[in-house]
Amino acid sequence: MLEFFSIRLKKIGKMMKVVISALLFVLLVGIGVGEESLSIGVDEDGNKYLTDRFVIMMKPGTAPLITNRVISGRVYTGNDQVDMLCAENDIIKVEPYYPARVRGEKLRALVNRLYTLTIGSEIDAIDVYGYFSVSNEVESSGLWRVPEPFYTPNDPDIDQQWHLAHIHALEAWDTIRGDTTKHSIIGIIDTGINWDHLDLAPNIWVNELEDLNHNGTIDPEDLNGIDDDNNGFVDDVIGWDFTDNDNYPTEDLTHGSGVAGCASEATDNGILGAGMGFSTRLMCLKAINSQGQLIGGYLPMIYAADNGAQIINCSWGIPVYNQIEQDIINAVWEEDVLIIAAAGANQNQQEIFPAAYEHVMAVAATDQNDHLASFSSYGTWIDICAPGVDILMTWDDGFEILSGTSFSSPIVAGLAGLLRAWYPYYTNDETQQLIEDSADSIDHLNPGYEGLLGAGRINALACITTNIDDQQLKPIQFTLSQNYPNPFNSSTVIKYNITINADVKLEIYDLLGRKVETLISENQHAGMHTVIWDAREIPTGIYFYEIQVGNCSQFKKCLILR
Repeated sequence: MLEFFSIRLKKIGKMMKVVISALLFVLLVGIGVGEESLSIGVDEDGNKYLTDRFVIMMKPGTAPLITNRVISGRVYTGNDQVDMLCAENDIIKVEPYYPARVRGEKLRALVNRLYTLTIGSEIDAIDVYGYFSVSNEVESSGLWRVPEPFYTPNDPDIDQQWHLAHIHALEAWDTIRGDTTKHSIIGIIDTGINWDHLDLAPNIWVNELEDLNHNGTIDPEDLNGIDDDNNGFVDDVIGWDFTDNDNYPTEDLTHGSGVAGCASEATDNGILGAGMGFSTRLMCLKAINSQGQLIGGYLPMIYAADNGAQIINCSWGIPVYNQIEQDIINAVWEEDVLIIAAAGANQNQQEIFPAAYEHVMAVAATDQNDHLASFSSYGTWIDICAPGVDILMTWDDGFEILSGTSFSSPIVAGLAGLLRAWYPYYTNDETQQLIEDSADSIDHLNPGYEGLLGAGRINALACITTNIDDQQLKPIQFTLSQNYPNPFNSSTVIKYNITINADVKLEIYDLLGRKVETLISENQHAGMHTVIWDAREIPTGIYFYEIQVGNCSQFKKCLILR
């Protein structure tokens, strides 16, 4: 049976690749930076950037710029100061930084002030972008930086995933695993993901409103050339490729599949490996092209936050601060998303971004003895450590053993995914706090690095079995059934059974965690209960219904489709 499934999956994957490739020419959307247009420069510190474009952020309250308009050969934005600066510096195009619909209010407030400016001559962006900051209507301007992924190839003679046992992942899975973990989503911003890999395919996130046949996977029937969920991305069934501006986020350069597997390789399925997140879903966000150049790392952050991810992993970075990037991260944080990033492999205390930005959880790498990995960065800006040496992971179509903070970071992301599934309404701040508070201190094992390794090395068991108030979890004394029908048009039935008389609350939340409606809030007797949710006034979309019985809670997902 397993052999048949493997062959069938690979055939479906190849068929879909052919179909998707054939459709791409009608599905392209003008978002991001196409690989064919790259012009890379290197600053005096050896850091890369795009020479032909840069980003500006207008001040709050400033009227939106008119974009993609040229009059008499000159860019016209409707802002006199910006127009004058564009004329003086040969700007040939002004376009939205993220030209798609942002649904989150706080995120939208920031994104709507960001613009990408393209230079028409041989002038280098590094010589131009600073001039725009002098305008009293421009808050900041910055280069379009090109960070790099972090990993150190290695091939030791081991045949097991030592890191999972070392961080007590197996014991943590005794508490939470299986279907429960499907309710959290990790956005993997990387080289793409080989999404038909046998041990990744079961955990790939699927955009339900783009999954036209509702079979929980991507296939040709889903590709209708229509933006069915109205988010500005056509047929983004499993995510988006921000390097080629299409709906085909598979990897050209192998790295993302390894990162994805460390976060949430399909577990308990009889195949070689396992991932920290068990069944946590993986949103495919390609931002690194075939040359290893990351040219749009902050665009997919916006996408992830606006499309339901609770966690974002970034296994890449650059030692350069950029205020606009910090502002994007702040807005993503305000949407209750936790960003986790690799500390890098500089073997020193130099800050690496995005890991060192505020509101990002910076992860350093350790080995089997809880010693700082020889390649890992460290410093007072580190938040946490996780195994990063000799990690067995998904790689290309198979498996590989590699080392790097690239793989420490997604292990932490996988743990965060478990937490967000087990405590669905913990905030990003509470999630990070719990991971750090439950970590094992390793300062005494690393003389000379005391205070430079964050809270210590993660401990999954301690993390999962302790809540914010450091109280042991209590047994769940109820069962919650899947609503029926689902998907539904106007109303649906929700059933649950409680084993004791208790205070019960049943509430509806939208995809961004905002409460939509309270259906039940009262003391109820033990037994089976049935509630009909009248949703005729509720818009089409994905929703969650959560039941709270005493101090325990559980939630399930439903879909209104009209």
